[in-house]
Amino acid sequence: MNKLTILEEVVLFLVNRYNGERTIQGITYLLKGKQSAQIIQDSHFYQVTNFFGLYQFLTQQDMQDLVKGLKEKGYLEKIEGNNIYRISHKGSNYLQNVKCEFLNFQYINGLRFASVQKIFWKRLSLFFQTIANINQNIKYFRAVQQENDVQDWVKNELLSAKGSKKDLVIHFHSELEHILQQLQFDEASIIVKRLSGANTYGMTLEQIASKENKSEELIYIQSINAMHHLLTILTEQIAKYPFLSRFLKGSISSNITNTSIETKRLLEAGKSIKEIAAIRHLKISTIEDHIVECVLSDELISIDQFISKEEYSKIKGKIEELQTRKLKDIKESLLNEVTYFQIRITLARMGDLKWN
Repeated sequence: MNKLTILEEVVLFLVNRYNGERTIQGITYLLKGKQSAQIIQDSHFYQVTNFFGLYQFLTQQDMQDLVKGLKEKGYLEKIEGNNIYRISHKGSNYLQNVKCEFLNFQYINGLRFASVQKIFWKRLSLFFQTIANINQNIKYFRAVQQENDVQDWVKNELLSAKGSKKDLVIHFHSELEHILQQLQFDEASIIVKRLSGANTYGMTLEQIASKENKSEELIYIQSINAMHHLLTILTEQIAKYPFLSRFLKGSISSNITNTSIETKRLLEAGKSIKEIAAIRHLKISTIEDHIVECVLSDELISIDQFISKEEYSKIKGKIEELQTRKLKDIKESLLNEVTYFQIRITLARMGDLKWN
């Protein structure tokens, strides 16, 4: 059986996980990291949060070409409905008998870090370059990051730093060296190679791939895994890295959209769904989207005001019986005695479902 590319394996895996219940467009939005309640909720419901935002550069045309190729190779089959596919017998055999390469990268956590990694890397790479030039008494250099907000952030950090220039350099390098030592050698190496110093510029992923005689796709995934590993350590051990942890300040996690945070605030203030919709001038269905998102992101949120214990138990039992996350099938199987919102609340509270 011929080996597929990493992206082909990812798409094959996702088509299998979505089980004909979502379109190829939905999978594309997941891989691009689209900030919508539906995509974020689906990433939880289908246990694919790690893939959120993994290929932010992917276009709909890229995906259509890729799916067409997998279909022509016999791994996918088109089923009824608009742009919906399922894996074939050959595709199922591949997933069962071939170890997909993306499974080697255990630290990738797209929903948690897809948006955070961008601003963190921009700040880190520019700060590192600036410190390297300061250490060599070089005042003028071409910044590797041109965005004004990134440059302003670095300037503010440098101006507000206490102690001497030497102390700043030592402190920064000490924390960076320590956290890089917690990574695998290949992970740390790929991060270091991308950093620019004084009169030197970091390598691109393409240059690293060429030098190491590896595919650009592999180096790309390795770089994401390395960054997410570093961010995992940093977020879980903030006390150990007080300086580096400041590089995360103000960055936005993809775990919950900003608009849902505002709905959560009003909910905690005792407002009903109808009241929140009126206050925010939004549809009730939109507020319901926000609430599902909040339940997914916070297991301590009570759902009692939205669904009774009996309704929750009935829906949960039917979901486990049917082994599906398709809302229409669940609702019809329960003779339409519950709402779509209640089904989604149940799915959110159930957490990761362990079938497939």
